[in-house]
Amino acid sequence: MKKTTICKWLKRFGLSFFILSFVAYFFIDYELTKMYGGHTKVVDPEQFQTPQETIAFTHANILSVDGINMLSEQTVVIDDGKIISVGKDIEIPSKATIINAQGKYLIPGLIDSHVHLVESPNDLLLYVANGVTQVREMMGNELHLKWRNEIENGRIGPKLFVATAKLETTSTIRGWFNHWTRKDININSKTKALAILQESKDKDFDAVKLGSLFSIEQYRNVNESSKNVDIPIIGHISLEGRLSDLFKGNQKEVAHIEELTKLLNLEFGGYSSKNADKFLNFVQQRSEAVARQLVEKNIAVISTLNLMESFVRQKHELNAILTEIQLPYANPGATEGTLLTSRGLGWLGKVNRYRLRDDYPKDRLEGNKIYWNTYVKAQKIMLTKMLEHHAILLVGTDANAPVMVPGFSLHDEFNTLAQSGMSNSQILQSATKIPAAWMKQKSGVIKKGYRADLVLLDKNPLENIKNTKTINTVILNGKLLNRQKLDAILSAVKSANDESRTVDIDNL
Repeated sequence: MKKTTICKWLKRFGLSFFILSFVAYFFIDYELTKMYGGHTKVVDPEQFQTPQETIAFTHANILSVDGINMLSEQTVVIDDGKIISVGKDIEIPSKATIINAQGKYLIPGLIDSHVHLVESPNDLLLYVANGVTQVREMMGNELHLKWRNEIENGRIGPKLFVATAKLETTSTIRGWFNHWTRKDININSKTKALAILQESKDKDFDAVKLGSLFSIEQYRNVNESSKNVDIPIIGHISLEGRLSDLFKGNQKEVAHIEELTKLLNLEFGGYSSKNADKFLNFVQQRSEAVARQLVEKNIAVISTLNLMESFVRQKHELNAILTEIQLPYANPGATEGTLLTSRGLGWLGKVNRYRLRDDYPKDRLEGNKIYWNTYVKAQKIMLTKMLEHHAILLVGTDANAPVMVPGFSLHDEFNTLAQSGMSNSQILQSATKIPAAWMKQKSGVIKKGYRADLVLLDKNPLENIKNTKTINTVILNGKLLNRQKLDAILSAVKSANDESRTVDIDNL
């Protein structure tokens, strides 16, 4: 074959390879955007816009500042986005819109301390419609910083706390791939750790998120570097480490109770369905010391227990749990996933990340149930000890992880926590005043000078935590959203999802 012919074919091959690679890259990128909810029809938030106004709630039952009691016959006046007076005999400004709250219950706006907005702006509306006036994004990027600024400037949405994408340690090629597909940040040196911390602070992220797949060396490097950069490090704990690394380091918040029990499992040597009882006894013995150290080191922990409870059901009765949640409001891009990203964010059928594979041995099904039920029981033991020692607990849901529907999932988490031994008062405090104080914000309580983020309920949540779902009105930074407007928001999101849906969710 002539040299010119060979060169011609090589050029053709090179060009074809380039074109195919180009097409493949953008096709995969398109599918990733779909999975993260970026192709779902976006609801225009401006149609629900309301102005800040002077509002007086009269004859209301309000949650006391300590979160323990309801105070009756109270008047709460808000103006310019703040609470300006609270009490029984206070003067109401003549310009105020008066709302008779007789027989109703006013609580601070709710906070979900662990969510994933990904690329789904409709979720911002879902949170508001569910009385969630602040969320903490735990896989953040510049898009979420943009939304945060827009909300600060009047866009309808919960106040945003934005942590970075996860910091992890992996190879260069895998690090590039993970950054492309999940925005993860690869840390492989102390110099890189310090640079990322400083860059995150300069970009105005609220915190830096740590992942589990961290080498213990880099986990320690980030902890050490964080002493020189004024930005909190939060999230997971390196699975190469031990709990002692957490307590010796500078990490002040753990993303899940799960993280603590994972490391207790490593101490134990790894449990199975056959030694589950022994593992739970071990957790019972160790949890006392762990809870004491959390208090001593002033480390907060996020709950996410409802998600953990769902694991065994997603593995063994997926369709049943999908019919119980508010699936029509979940972004269809996230729920449907994509064949290219099976076991990514997908919730339905074969794309569900937690499902058992089709050929899972039937003789191991019962053992699998025991294993995952033990997983939850261990976390509930840890929760009990944390409560006994007054460790800092923040209520969070991991919203947008399967099957956590944004906004709705917080109320489901409340129910799980109540069944796990928390009092209704403790739950409300861990979703209002405690996370607000942890973030050093003047919100989370009904008190003069605090941000006017409030929820008016028809029933008393101290009597039954399920009453947090009886939402009559949401006050978002001094803007009043009545039940009619909240229903309109929910209807708009559902309609947008229905238009974007490619899978029939009525016949799962």
